[in-house]
Amino acid sequence: MLASGFAAKGEDLTVYLQNTATADFMTLVAAKGITSKMFGGIDVRIRWELGDPRKTDGAAIAMQFDSSAPARFRSDALAYATPFDDTRTCIHIFYNRVLGSVPRKLAPGLLGHVMAHEITHVLQRTEAHSATGVMKAQWTLSDYQAMSVRPLAFEAENIEAIRGYWSDKKMVTSR
Repeated sequence: MLASGFAAKGEDLTVYLQNTATADFMTLVAAKGITSKMFGGIDVRIRWELGDPRKTDGAAIAMQFDSSAPARFRSDALAYATPFDDTRTCIHIFYNRVLGSVPRKLAPGLLGHVMAHEITHVLQRTEAHSATGVMKAQWTLSDYQAMSVRPLAFEAENIEAIRGYWSDKKMVTSR
């Protein structure tokens, strides 16, 4: 069931993957499936592409896979996004840290959640976190266990803020 006020047709988002040679192919395929399922549950369709975003794509985000994290990040940081960048929003996934955080068989699930978490930061245009679910600031062991069974949920305020992304885009293009 769709939450109140969301367009019945849903919304489309293109995510451009960059530097994917860093990531294991099968792990990345499974993670994309998990991320797509999470957003599909709130009626957002993700189209995955390789390379740089094209200007004609509408809603587009660049996601880069980095083999290491810059020293300025905490040792437990798995990724970061630049949600306030209007020209070329980019998400950086610290792939080696994701792999090192969980047993190998759980890596696709964690990567899918990390990808969904950072995409949500961009769509919400905020660095804010939620008390529970996919937008929690730091996942616990019980969160990792839960995500190995089924994807973590978006809180209602996350869904509302994600919807706001398309409302804002439509307001800007109709001016």
